[in-house]
Amino acid sequence: MEQEQDMNVLLIDDEAEICFLLKNLLGRMGIGADMAHSLAHGREKLHGGPYQVVFLDIHLPDGLGYQLIPEIRGAQPEVRVIAISAVDNERAKARELGADLFIAKPLDKNSILDGLRKLGLAT
Repeated sequence: MEQEQDMNVLLIDDEAEICFLLKNLLGRMGIGADMAHSLAHGREKLHGGPYQVVFLDIHLPDGLGYQLIPEIRGAQPEVRVIAISAVDNERAKARELGADLFIAKPLDKNSILDGLRKLGLAT
C-alpha cells in the first residue's frame, strides 16, 4: 500500500494500544503520526499542526471527541477527520458534526486501510 501524498496524522485516543497500533501501521506506510490521549492534549497538538488527517476517538477522559470536530473544521477545513468509537450507533452524529468517516472499534489493519482508501489518502 502506498500513500497518495505526504501526510502527517494526529491520533487522539485515550487507549495507548490503539494509538500505537495506528502509529505503527501508518509508519510502515511512511506516514508520520503524533499522539494525544485527551481532548485538551489533542487541541494543543492541533494548534501546533499541520495535520492532513485526524483519527478522533469519541469518548475521551476529559470530554467527547465530537466537541473537537467543529473546531477542526473552523481552523483547518481541509483536514480529514476519521471518528473512531466502540459504539457503532455514534456514526450518524459524527458525520452530522463534520467527520469525513467513522470507523468502529475494534480497529484492525483492514478497516484502517479501507478508511484511508475511501478518503483517497492511500492506494
